[in-house]
Parts: sequence; structure tokens; C-alpha cells
Amino acid sequence: MRLVRAEVLKLVRRRGLMAWTLVLVLGSVLVAEVILVILHAVNPENHGPAGGQTNLSHYLDVLLALGTIAAIMVGATAGSQDVANGVFRDLVVTGRSRSALFNVRAPGALLVLLPIAALAFAAAVVGAFLFSGALPGPSAKVIGGYAAYIFASILINVVLAVALTSFASSRVVVGVLIAWNVLIGPLLLQIGSLGGARKAIDVAAIDHFGPDQYVNDDVTMSTGVALLVLAVWIAVFNTAGRMWTQRRDA
Repeated sequence: MRLVRAEVLKLVRRRGLMAWTLVLVLGSVLVAEVILVILHAVNPENHGPAGGQTNLSHYLDVLLALGTIAAIMVGATAGSQDVANGVFRDLVVTGRSRSALFNVRAPGALLVLLPIAALAFAAAVVGAFLFSGALPGPSAKVIGGYAAYIFASILINVVLAVALTSFASSRVVVGVLIAWNVLIGPLLLQIGSLGGARKAIDVAAIDHFGPDQYVNDDVTMSTGVALLVLAVWIAVFNTAGRMWTQRRDA
């Protein structure tokens, strides 16, 4: 646990990273709410209440998109900062296991990011009820679906970012993972000739937990299969990153 706490402390001390994380995750939701509240106050005839189930979906869509980017940034930083700061050799010389040094990176990143994401999620849900007016409030199914969806996206992207920075620089990893989530992964899901093989793509497994509009009707799977796919991705990338960390020069 001391290594995990040390990892969290190293990330929290990076003021630029934390500032951008707060802006992307929490700030984006609050800004979206404020804009819709102002629009409704100024012109209620053309702009309905800022709450309700529809607007909750809008808030959480923003949180999902920018939260995924924040997860990639935090994970890539956690995976590369020891080497980038020139302290990896010192940590190894003290007798700490390379595996232990690697294994605490993803938990440390998650402990930093998840509370911020939870606060942003709570702000979106509270706003959806508080500003709903005559609109129907969000259902428990929608709230639960988005919670699982956002958590799955953050979890897998933090793990992938930590693992991939064992092989490449953080800048490269950030670019690759953003491209994978935004362009390559969704594009592969649209290629019908891939058939059932598309179920093995992490993006499809993540989408399974989201609201219906995110699920590709041609790539449906059970919750058990989705969990298995995510577990395999995490296990494969985590193992590869740990093995490479064990072999790299200090």
C-alpha cells in the first residue's frame, strides 16, 4: 500500500496534470450545466429546462468523451513518470521489485482519477434532477448504465495507457489511444465482414454497458462475455507491460 500511496502522491503533485484532469472531467460537466441553465433563464421559450433524462445524457456524453481522454493522460503519466524523471534506476537500486513498481501504477492512477469522475458524475445527476422542471427525471437504468459505461472506459484506458508506456513515450501512447477510441475501434465495429470477431474489441465490450444508443446492433454480447473481453484485454496488456518493465534497463 505504501507504493500505491507514493504513486498517488507523485501524480497529485503534478499540478498541470491535475488541473487539466479537473477541467476535462469535472469542469466540462459544470460548464455544460451552467450554459444550459443560462440559456433556459434567458430564453425559456426556445430552450427547455437544463435537467431531465435527455440533458443528463448530454452531460454524461461530455463526461465520457473527455473523461476517456483524462484517463489516457493520467495513465500514460503514471506509466512513464519514473523513467521520464530519471528515478526508475534509483527505485530499482533500493531493492524494490520491478514488478511491484509496475503493478502500483494503474491502481495509483485510478485512485487519482475515479474520485474526480465520481464527483463529476454526481454533479451531472444532481443537475438533472435539480433543473428538470417539467421534464421527466432520469431513470435508474440510464444512471446505472452510464455509471458502468464510464467506469469501464476509464478502467480499460488507464490500464492500456500504463502498459503501453512501458514500450513507447507517453505522447505516442496518448495519441494512439485517443485515435483507437475515437476512430479506429468504432470503425472496426462497422466492418460487417469481421463478423463475431468484433466482440473481441474492447470498444464493443465497453459499449455493451452503455445506453442503447451506443450499442451496435450487429455486435451484441452478454454481460458475461463483455466482462471476459475486458478482463482479457487487461490481463494481456498488463502482463506485457510488466514483463517489459522487468527486462528494461534501469
